[in-house]
Amino acid sequence: MRGFAALLLICLAQAAMADGARFYPPEGCTGFLTVQNRSCEVTNYWTCEGEAAGDQWSIDLGPDGPIYLSKIDYETQWIDSYEFSPVLREQIVLPAKDPASFTDLLRDGVDTFDFQLSSPEGISRVVGADRIVERGLEIDGEPLMRTEYAVRVTAADGTMIWEAEGYEYISEKHRRFFTGLREGRDQNGSYSYDGSPVDFIYPGEPGFFSKTPLYGCAALTVRYAPN
Repeated sequence: MRGFAALLLICLAQAAMADGARFYPPEGCTGFLTVQNRSCEVTNYWTCEGEAAGDQWSIDLGPDGPIYLSKIDYETQWIDSYEFSPVLREQIVLPAKDPASFTDLLRDGVDTFDFQLSSPEGISRVVGADRIVERGLEIDGEPLMRTEYAVRVTAADGTMIWEAEGYEYISEKHRRFFTGLREGRDQNGSYSYDGSPVDFIYPGEPGFFSKTPLYGCAALTVRYAPN
């Protein structure tokens, strides 16, 4: 599989393609799911040949293009990620003190984690927990469970970078989390975000690997309209 930098350039080029509505996974990769979210974002998911079993990629796209590119492993560890605005790449530092474990979460109903991320800004520490609070949910026919979580990210000197709590959704079939409601705080203050999934779209269905978000965009435009 090609390096991360090459993959990033491909994602940027694909997202900006003039032929419009579709996003295309990189060569050697296969898309398996698209999720339209409430937050005026659409997320596309894919796997790639030559990578470890269970590794997954995803990209969040908004009205103006890519927002967040990430890779997780079979246990949903945050292996690699790239924020497009502001630009920031973070990579997990292995071994983790307390690795995230999707297996433990499914088996025990709770999972704690304590790991470090490396970025050009230095080393940060991520500590938190996920807990299953509701089983047997369905959204757009997709079987899910709802989790509650709390997470805190600190710099090497212990200064808080950001912290949040809220709920997310998990899929046993796909072994991954889907965003829900986040109540967060960072150095700029508090914020609230609801990125809950609305539509689950599979290969062959209309809207698969779309790069156009469908939900919540009108409200976003109103909220941030210039004076």
